Amino acid sequence: MDDKSVLQFADQTVTFEQFVDMLATKVALRIHQVEKGQLEISQAQAYKLFGRGDVERWVRSGNLEPVRISPGKKRYRLIDLQKLASIQQNYLLGK
Repeated sequence: MDDKSVLQFADQTVTFEQFVDMLATKVALRIHQVEKGQLEISQAQAYKLFGRGDVERWVRSGNLEPVRISPGKKRYRLIDLQKLASIQQNYLLGK
């Protein structure tokens, strides 16, 4: 696909170059939000991405706390979940 190609969406038509620019901007913003700890996800999303058992264990152990709680809903910082998921854990040693 070259830069002169046109992409047609339900609500607008843009050139391939415009599409790439808009996508790059959104990706850069999302990366910035993750790095700054500003990106939050719902408890349901956390369960889907990291597994319900792991998320609940991190909460019980005090390693993870919701950043926002509203009636029946909790939100977690994505960067906190990613850090906890990257830690190698040995369950046989009880740590």
